Order: sequence, then C-alpha cells, then structure tokens
Amino acid sequence: MSRRILILLTAVLLAASCQSEVREANISQEKAIDNYVQQQFPDIPVEYVDGVTRVLVNDLSSGASPVVEKGDSLYIYYAGYTFESAPAACFVQDSAMVQVGKGGLIHGLDKGLIGVKQSQEVLLLFSSQYGYGKDLVGLVPENTALAFDVAVARVIKNQ
Repeated sequence: MSRRILILLTAVLLAASCQSEVREANISQEKAIDNYVQQQFPDIPVEYVDGVTRVLVNDLSSGASPVVEKGDSLYIYYAGYTFESAPAACFVQDSAMVQVGKGGLIHGLDKGLIGVKQSQEVLLLFSSQYGYGKDLVGLVPENTALAFDVAVARVIKNQ
C-alpha cells in the first residue's frame, strides 16, 4: 500500500514540476513579446486581448467596415512565424476562410481576431499556451511562442 502512495505522490510532484516549467516558459515568452513590441512598434497602439498581443499594422477600413465577432466567418491572408525574441522562421503562409470563436483555430488566433475590422492587418503575438502548447506541429517546435501577420479581407457576419 505504501508503495502505491509513493508512486502516486511521485506522479503528482512530476506533474506539478512540469506545470511549473510550462508556466515559467510562458511568462518568459510573454516578456520577450512585450520587449519586442516596445522596441519595434513604440508609436503604434498595442492591444492586449486575453493573453494575445495585437498590433494594428495597416488600417484600410472605413467607419462602415464590419467588426469581427464570435461566430463570424472571415477570409484572411496570413503568415505564421515562430517567435524567440522576434518573429523568425515562417512556417505557414496562406489564405483561408475561417470561423472565429468556434474552436477551429488555435486559441491565439481565435482570441486575437475578435474585434478586428475588415480591411485591417494585424500582428498577433502569443505564448505557446495560446498556440500549439507542448505539441510538435509541422515545423513548429513544442512550447514555442508564435506570431501571425493576418490581413482580414472579408468578414461574413454570423446569421
């Protein structure tokens, strides 16, 4: 019986240690993102949306441009980059029709696109907890912060 308790206690301690390492990695990534944004975009307003840093890179929207809300479908052009201390290796560049707020996107994109207007281009930066986490996905290593340059070409409002 005491051996089972020892094994269980060891498993709990290992899980707590792993969670602590992940938390520390995310905090470190968030600090690197903040430093990068302050250096590269000192005069551009930056928004922080549920753990996602959003920089408005280009704004061709008008007052009548639709604003992205949960459930809307978007046609976007995007490029995704791994992030160390600055966006580095581009791992994807494409265009797509996506729906926000329904779980079909990684959390950082899902959260960061809500509130953007049609005809705006934003840079979304977020720690690995809002990206792929501890999973190795294609060219993206585990526990890697990400940066996405996204141009919202069209917003189709949720009916």
